[in-house]
Amino acid sequence: MPLLKTITPEEATGKAKEAYSFFEKMGAPVPLPMQMMSISPYFLEMQSNGLQFFMSHPNLKFQLLAHIRLLVSYNEGYEYCINLNQGMLMMLAKLSQEDIDAAKANPANAKLDDKDKALLLYVLKVTGDPALSNADDIKALKDMGWSDSDIFEAVQHGLGMIAAGMAFKIFRMAE
Repeated sequence: MPLLKTITPEEATGKAKEAYSFFEKMGAPVPLPMQMMSISPYFLEMQSNGLQFFMSHPNLKFQLLAHIRLLVSYNEGYEYCINLNQGMLMMLAKLSQEDIDAAKANPANAKLDDKDKALLLYVLKVTGDPALSNADDIKALKDMGWSDSDIFEAVQHGLGMIAAGMAFKIFRMAE
């Protein structure tokens, strides 16, 4: 039981109902991290807007973003999102458990094209240790066609997993 009162999908009204409807329209359950955000209308709206932003991102595609979420969560020991993103990759990207296990063992094995894999590896590198960020990596990503905003947004996506994972653990969302 969470330490703070969340709004369950059954109780949701107003902004919470609106935010949850995204999942309900897909026939999917409302994920616990989204329910956690219901504690604060501000953060719930921010999370909902972020979700919509990334779902329609012109350059950061589903499979790359799901790998970022999976592997940052894996590095952080955020089990709920490890399982959620594994399931999404298996169902929507048709990856096998072996494909996912290979990416977890070595992210360079992720089933992504070279451009997406390079950005994934950069995000994992700098979210693991910000001191490792350097101009050569940024130049290499730009040379592959990534823009400043693409790089920034991919890193922010990874950082969001770290923050959400910590809050998930702090408030004992899955106990």
